[in-house]
Amino acid sequence: MKLSTKNFKIVYKIQFSYKDLNNQIKLWLAMPIKSEHQRLVNFNTSLSPAKKYSDKQNNKIFYFNLKDSKEFSLDLDLELTKGKKLLDKDWHLPASGKLKRYLKSERYLEQTTEIKKLVESITKDKEDLHDKVRAVFDFIVDNFCYTYPVKRRGARHLNLERLRGDCGEYGALLVTMLRILGVPAMNQTGFVIFPREKKIVEHGWVSAYFKKQAWLDFDPQYAAIEKNKAKYFGQRSDWRVVFSNGFNIPIKSPIAREYKLDFWNKSGLPLSRKYVQVLQPAIFVGRSEFEFNDKISLL
Repeated sequence: MKLSTKNFKIVYKIQFSYKDLNNQIKLWLAMPIKSEHQRLVNFNTSLSPAKKYSDKQNNKIFYFNLKDSKEFSLDLDLELTKGKKLLDKDWHLPASGKLKRYLKSERYLEQTTEIKKLVESITKDKEDLHDKVRAVFDFIVDNFCYTYPVKRRGARHLNLERLRGDCGEYGALLVTMLRILGVPAMNQTGFVIFPREKKIVEHGWVSAYFKKQAWLDFDPQYAAIEKNKAKYFGQRSDWRVVFSNGFNIPIKSPIAREYKLDFWNKSGLPLSRKYVQVLQPAIFVGRSEFEFNDKISLL
């Protein structure tokens, strides 16, 4: 597959409505990740952030206190690249070093005894790393069934004999299995763009690191939908915007007790007062009940 590059302009708008005049909205927004696949040309928000911070997964996060405002918008101008032809099948594990954090067992990516045994069973007859990775990828594509919403997030809650979940759960299991194999891997979340249809959808997939190959994309859910494993194995085959790397993203200016978390937790996105599973690209909380409408537009 040849590399292709294209510029996109995206507008993301959120409108809040509430009756309580004393209500206050706080919002956290992820800035698109800089990588070989995307270059940020322009990034503008309708309000100035109260705080900016970065985490250990290369996420850059903006915190906003909306105060009297009931609207928020983000204007993006990006140069995106898709397509990546694999050099060969001679894949190797990198030296751990800075990538060590992408090998550990963590919340939502729990390396349980059952998952370790499953990985061993799937890969026992495979000699090289490429074939082992392909084996676990194919297993997920062939055995997962899409369902939403997800009641309990995390690899440890998956029924390995009856796999069910959304893109986040497809990705969580693949990342966990790759880490068990010794491959540094992380979940990525953002938008997939379909220019002809003028459509943008939220989505999550997996990025894994191999010596000489660097970071490669794997998308088991789209491979299952399109019945095309090759298209989504080790290459970025669609126009995609990555907003956040990994799970367990820290929330700085921790959410005070008077702010409600029920909205996100009922929607299937785990949020605590100090961490959120993913930012795609924003989360927000109110002191009292509110409603919101959001719209993603491709210009």
